[in-house]
Amino acid sequence: MGLRSTSSRYGAGARAFHWLTVILILAAYVLSKGDRYSLYSAAADSIRRIHETLGMLVFMIVVLQLLWRLIDSRPAEQPMPRWAAVAARLVRFALYTLLIAIPATAVLGTWLEGLPVTLLGFDISPQIAQAHGLGQLIIEIHTALGNAILWVAGGHAAAALFHHFYLRDKVLQSMVWGG
Repeated sequence: MGLRSTSSRYGAGARAFHWLTVILILAAYVLSKGDRYSLYSAAADSIRRIHETLGMLVFMIVVLQLLWRLIDSRPAEQPMPRWAAVAARLVRFALYTLLIAIPATAVLGTWLEGLPVTLLGFDISPQIAQAHGLGQLIIEIHTALGNAILWVAGGHAAAALFHHFYLRDKVLQSMVWGG
């Protein structure tokens, strides 16, 4: 299997972007559990730094993935009812929207609170004026979006399993390694 996608399977490039995104999101989510204010305590500083770095990496991977999609074709669509094809497009749109909105709201909310954002161990100081109340609201939106992506991604995974076990088509195999 090559780097580029074929008419029946995603290539190694698309699969690497997909699964790396999954791993980074799950890791960031697990590290985010608990009181959002406790993430900014001295005791949780290393967890916060890792969480923020993972989130920033997700954003960078998604940008690279979107650029990759400009040069790499997708496998041919499997035959399915119109409603299922529309649902698949809507879920993909929702996932990409969330993958961009979640890190954007994290950075904006954190900076509005007057706090730096961490990327690979380096602090990026706020680039905007502090507005504590607005920062708190945006961080709450960030948290809600972080929860929402798990539901949308869970539906996406459930649909892949439905394709594999019920419809018995090649949708799931087109994205898994070695399948």
